[in-house]
Order: sequence, then C-alpha cells, then structure tokens
Amino acid sequence: MAGLIKKQILKHLSRFTKNLSPDKINLSTLKGEGQLTNLELDEEVLQNMLDLPTWLAITRVFCNKAAIRIHWTKLKTHPLCLSLDKVEMEMRTCEEPRPPNGPSPIATASGQSEYGFAEKVVEGISLSVNSIIIKIKAKAFNASFELSQLQIYSVNTSWQQSDLRFTRIQDPQRGEVLTFKEITWQMIRIEADAIQNEEHDILSAPVRLITNQSKLKVSLKRRLKDCNVVASKLVLLLDDLLWVLTDSQLKAMAQYSKSLSEVIEKSAQQRKSMASAPTQSATPVPVSQQVRTPQTIAAADQNDALAKLFHAFDVKETSYHLIISHLDLHICDDIHVKERGFPKESTGGAMQLSFTQITVDYYPYHRAGDSCQHWMYYNEATKTRSSWTKELLKEFKSNVDMLKQAVMDYSKSKPPSPSPNGSPPHVLIETTLRHKPVTTGKEQMSKGTSSANISSSTSLQPRTKLLSSCFVIRVEDLNIYQVSTADQRRDSPKAMICCNKKSLYLPSEMAAIHIEFTEYYFPDGKDFPTLWNVLDRLEKNLQKTSALDLLFCTVPCPNLYIQMNALQLTLDPRSMLWLNQFILDLRQSLEQFTAIYKLDSGKEDEHVDIRVDGLMLKVYTMRH
Repeated sequence: MAGLIKKQILKHLSRFTKNLSPDKINLSTLKGEGQLTNLELDEEVLQNMLDLPTWLAITRVFCNKAAIRIHWTKLKTHPLCLSLDKVEMEMRTCEEPRPPNGPSPIATASGQSEYGFAEKVVEGISLSVNSIIIKIKAKAFNASFELSQLQIYSVNTSWQQSDLRFTRIQDPQRGEVLTFKEITWQMIRIEADAIQNEEHDILSAPVRLITNQSKLKVSLKRRLKDCNVVASKLVLLLDDLLWVLTDSQLKAMAQYSKSLSEVIEKSAQQRKSMASAPTQSATPVPVSQQVRTPQTIAAADQNDALAKLFHAFDVKETSYHLIISHLDLHICDDIHVKERGFPKESTGGAMQLSFTQITVDYYPYHRAGDSCQHWMYYNEATKTRSSWTKELLKEFKSNVDMLKQAVMDYSKSKPPSPSPNGSPPHVLIETTLRHKPVTTGKEQMSKGTSSANISSSTSLQPRTKLLSSCFVIRVEDLNIYQVSTADQRRDSPKAMICCNKKSLYLPSEMAAIHIEFTEYYFPDGKDFPTLWNVLDRLEKNLQKTSALDLLFCTVPCPNLYIQMNALQLTLDPRSMLWLNQFILDLRQSLEQFTAIYKLDSGKEDEHVDIRVDGLMLKVYTMRH
C-alpha cells in the first residue's frame, strides 16, 4: 500500500523536483503523514508557479526537509498542511527579459481542465516555512532576503481562517470563482551591497532593512472552465517602519535602482506587448426569461444571493497595493567617508522625515477612459484626475483625426516637388502641431462627427482597445523636519514641511499628497509612439515608415496629476542649503555610476501632461 502511494506522490511531485526518489520519502499512510528530505526544486516550474517578472530568473532552489499532513476524511473542509524547514533560493537579474512564464503547474497538476474537487484540494493547501533565504545577483550589486516563519493559508471574505468551503465564492452563472489567501511572516531582513572590483572603483555602503510582522492579502478570480486567472488583487501591509540611512547608503540605493531601471523597463514593455484586453464576465440569463417553477424560484433566489455576494467581493481588474501605516526615515551625513562630491559647508547634518498612512497602488491593465469607482481608494482627487484625463483623451483623438485628414488630403494632391525643409508629411505634421489652435472640451465635442467619419473609414489602427497603466501614491499626513547639525542647540525639531488638516478642520480622509501617473499602450506587441514622438520617428526612419501609418498607431502622452492639501512650507536657510548640497552630491554620484556601467538606454524623450492642484498652501520665511 505504501509503495503504491509513493508512486503516486512521485508522479505528481516530479513536476516540481529534480532529484526525487522513493528512498527520500518517509510515509505513514494511516496517519496521513509523509516526509521528504533534500529536495532540489525545478527552477522553471517554480518561476511559472510564482509568476515572476521576466527580469528575474531562478537559478537554484533547495529544501532540506518537507513534511505533509493529510486529513483523509476532511478534504472538503480542512486543508492539506505542508511544512518546510529551510528553503534556499538563488536568483539573478537578466540584462534582456527572459521568455514569458508558462502555465502554472498547479492548474495542470490534476490533469483536468475544469475547476473540480482536485483543484479545490490543491488550492486550499496550507504552507508554513521556518526560514527562507533568497540571494539575488545583479549587474552592479548582490542582495539577500531572509524571511522567518512564513505562513500561507486560505481565508474567508473577512480574512479569517475558516472552513475551506467558505474561502471561495463560486458563481456558476458567471462561470467564475473567487478565492482568498493570506501570507504572513514574522520578520524580513533585506541587505544589498555593491560588487567591488578593480575596474570599477565605486564608493558604496551596504544597505539594510529589517521589518516586523507583515502580511500579504491575495484575491484571485478564475474561470471555472479552465482554471485560468482572470484578475488578481495583491495587498501588502507593513507595520511601522524606522529606517536610518546615511548619505552613502542613500546613494547606494539610488545606484541600485538605476542599474535595474533599464531591464525593468524592458520587462514592462514585454508584459504590455503580451497583455490581453480585459475579459468581460458572461452576463447571466435574466430570471424573467426562464420557466418559473418552485424549484427554479428557489434556485433563482440562491443565484441572486450568490451574484450579490460575488459582486461585493469581485476583483474587477488586476491591481497591486502597498500600505505602510507609518514610516520614520532619518537621513544623515556619513562623516567617516571621504568626500568625493561637492564640498559641504556644514557636516554632520541629519533630517527626519515622518509619513503616516502611505499607499501605493498599481493598475497595469486599466481600460483608458473607463470608470475608476471600483479602485481601492477612489476619492475626489481621483475623480478630478479622471475628468481631466478624459479631456486629454478627447483632445488627443481630435488632434490625431485632424492630422490624419491633413496627411490624406496631402497624399491625394501629391505636389511635384517636396518641401526644402524635409519630408512634406513631416513638415505638415510639425506645422499642424505647432500652430493648432487651442480647443475646449465643448469645441472638441462639436467636432466629434467629422472625426468619427475619418476614424471609421480607416482599418490600419490597432484592433484592441487602448489600455493604461496607472500608479497612485497617497500620503495621509507628513512632517519633514528642519536639518539639525552638530553645532546646533539640542532643541526639539521644528517642521520644515507639514500638513495642517486638523487645524483647518479638513476631512481626515483627505490625503496631504495625492499623485497619479498614467501611461497608455496597445497590447499588440508593438512599440507605439506618442503623438509628440511621431516627428522624431519620421526624422530617423523616413523611408520605412509612412506618416499615416505612424498616426494610426499613436498613443496618448503620459500624464501626471498631483494634488497637495493644507501643506505648510517653512523656508529654513540652513535646511535648504543642506538639501541643495545633498541633492547635487547624489546627482553627481548617479552620473558617475551611469557612466561606469553604461546604463544610458537612449530612450526617447517623452512629452508629459502635468497638472498640479493645491488647497490652502502656505509658505513661511525665516530670518537668522
């Protein structure tokens, strides 16, 4: 009996491991307990299961001991418990994005395509790991992550552990199921250090961060027919953080981020090119169109209750969220390091930055122009930004349609000699863009009929709907204190930038700073230029690409919206001087680092539409 079960375990676990053999399995069939030792996991399968970004690749994964406990008679209500002792993982960054991830092995482990009993059992597995050590090797630095007491388990809609039957919401009419998972850990230690060699003499200090207990909430929406994930929502919750950084450590962080920015940008472009348009759920058949019997009435009531519950917790689009309850950041001069940048008039300075309730939201596949009311922190600032971006989209469509008509009219006329200043379409587009009269939203709406005729008569434009990726950053409250130096009196720190919401009786939910940055793209696997980059493309590639083809494939320019509420700035000369010296030194360090590692990607300069709104802002000056 034990031999047969071992064969079944080998059959399923061979998808995840490299060196699994029967002698490494210690099994007690009656107790429902098993133990595995010295497992080496398959890197590619693990990449697919974790859905890692394509700028990261796993090179080695090892586990010294794994134990499993199965409740044979309670598989519907109790999870399979998998316990790992120590996991070691080695990763590297890719200079060029690796091939995209394949299908998750969990979805295909049972050999069934539909969402059934086997999928529910695998989905409900509870995992605990005593220690995880992750080492990452990058081009300019090495990093390590150490996690202790990691736990992954299924939860109900209240984010509490319960019966497995209550950890999912299944709606047969929509053909979708919602599942909820929570991941917790006791501590995480992050460390990064530059790679020192004889060729690159880089002054760098190791960067360390230790966080307390944290959790990650995961919501998944999958199709019942094939178990594919339709949308997901990840929320990372961090407790209070205290971080002390010297200027050399801050420079090191900026350098590490710069070294990763190019490959992350390439990976993001690859992800956008392979993104599919957001899928729409199937609309259930109205009850009025069905034959009504006592049985169908009871079933309809149950379906209505399920539909309401599903709608209340529905994951309408994929999103990622970071929430930090409080962050205290202390930046200070590193007086023990020899100065290489700009000479500082005052040394030994320190500045404290205190932030309350920081939230960072990322929506990578939002349809341009669609409603944002389902977003996690939808408020008046997002509403204002949405109306502004809709006006920008209208203006963009008006400009593109006008230029299309001008280029097509020019093509029909075909003058015998080109303009001496360059390609005639190129000059035509530039002249039209530079001298186009400014139009209001109402005027653009009045031109909609003629614009629509132009758009409908063409077939070269992308077939998929325009998508946008949006970052939202909110800070509820903040205090940035004036710099303190060694020769200064030991007084309580005074604020240089603060928020006066309470004294001005503003709503507590109003953020001190609200920032939204949006980019647009078509998921067609092409590099679509913005309207203002069309001229540059024509100058570089006049013979291969026509002006009309580029106009049919343009995307709106990125936009940045900033709202500041009840902020007070005190112009302290000592603090302003210290910040100026600090920023100049940081900029020089980044320029040297970029030159050494040749990180200039040569990306086109982009036009960005920027809008800044302010409410009850104050500026004070100080005299010494």
